[in-house]
Amino acid sequence: MSTSALATPLSETNATGHPRRRAALAVLMIAGFMDLLDTTIVNVALPAISHSLNTGSAATQWVAAGYTLAFAVGLITGGRLGDLYGRKRMFLLGMAAFTVFSLFCGIAWTSEVLVGARLLQGLSAAIMIPQVLSTMYATFPPSERAAAGGLFGGIAGFASVVGPLASGLLLEHDLWGLGWRAIFLVNVPVGLITLVIAAAVVPETRSSHAIKPDLRGMLLVTAALALVLVPLVQGRELGWPLWTFLSMAASLPVFALFIYSSRARGGSALVPMRLFRSRGFSAGTAVAALFFAAMAGFFLPYALTLQLGLGYTPMEAGLTSLPFSLGVVLSVVPSNTLVMRFGRYVTTAGALVMAAAVAVLVLRMDIGIGYWGLAPWLLLGGIGMGAVVGPIFAMAGAEIDGGDAGAASGTINAADQLGSSIGIAVLGVVFFNALGSTPDAASYVGSFRSATWIAVGVLVVVALLSLMLPRRLTAEQLNQAH
Repeated sequence: MSTSALATPLSETNATGHPRRRAALAVLMIAGFMDLLDTTIVNVALPAISHSLNTGSAATQWVAAGYTLAFAVGLITGGRLGDLYGRKRMFLLGMAAFTVFSLFCGIAWTSEVLVGARLLQGLSAAIMIPQVLSTMYATFPPSERAAAGGLFGGIAGFASVVGPLASGLLLEHDLWGLGWRAIFLVNVPVGLITLVIAAAVVPETRSSHAIKPDLRGMLLVTAALALVLVPLVQGRELGWPLWTFLSMAASLPVFALFIYSSRARGGSALVPMRLFRSRGFSAGTAVAALFFAAMAGFFLPYALTLQLGLGYTPMEAGLTSLPFSLGVVLSVVPSNTLVMRFGRYVTTAGALVMAAAVAVLVLRMDIGIGYWGLAPWLLLGGIGMGAVVGPIFAMAGAEIDGGDAGAASGTINAADQLGSSIGIAVLGVVFFNALGSTPDAASYVGSFRSATWIAVGVLVVVALLSLMLPRRLTAEQLNQAH
């Protein structure tokens, strides 16, 4: 959800003709789908990318984590730029940049070029995506907003299913001899067509109380994260030289400076510190970050182990995502009803169910395991995930004042993206470190277990933290969050 989707006043409603609103909605949905697809389509293609570009373990991690990292650090600023300079203008700028850097990803001739393009692609998405829900809120009448928001949620679920399958299909059939490059190049014609249509049908809206971007805060948090993630990801390949430890230590004072700067800026800060006076918001932000760290950290070694270790084809690896996605849908749909009755314990139970499912996967993962040996536990894990992600945003924001709803939404969304990046970095290091220099199938299975047990532990921590969320939510609070 964008940084201002919940904060835009009703007076900004720019009602256009009904057909035009529908056309605008279709364009915005396509943009959202492109972003969501890019976060799910890459994992299945990582082995092919690694083989084609001869990437090391660090570059493999950056291809997966770089997009979400750049998206996270630019997300809140992107929303504010739209409020200030016009959402349509920033949407078109972000879409144009996203299309260009998708092209660079597709034609990348070295791993360094691909990683750089992925970072810029993620930053482009951070400019583009916040405008989607903000424009919907400002354009659609109140009676149509819930349906439009629900459609966006459905698109997210659809992308989680289609991403791995599309990646497997494109790699399996090797369209025009492009191999893995097709997963990025497909964005180019779609992006160009979307740009042309968006220029014609998406209305321009702004906020009458826009907050200027906190560029200093963005630079500080980016520097602090880089000081941690760069040595963490690169350190293993370089033999952990002294500078890697000094860099990680230096991140602490930079983080402290970011917090000091944020306090000084008050409500205009990148992340208003007053939000964390709410125990529920603090717990919800931690739950989101840790949960997505565990998930993203799990799926990287999982995808590599299936293909490089156990010999699955890309299509077979993509198909294993179906039970998981089905489980998410099965539990997300009734999650609001369950939260109304059982409150925070829905999230607690979801995290524990997912921890149990992943633990069984760790124990069962072995040479020769087939689809049906994985499917039941992936289905159960998906059910657990839906029970966490379904209500977490509403529960975290339940105690937040309406005027801070946009800032809270942007902060939690950024937290889950940052969590994903950190999870890939940390669990990736554990996985590749255990793998050794000449891995065989048994090495991949052993490395998968080493990394994934950490994910299980993090999910248990998530379950404990969820007990700090608000005990109950009202129907009004749930509706406001969605």
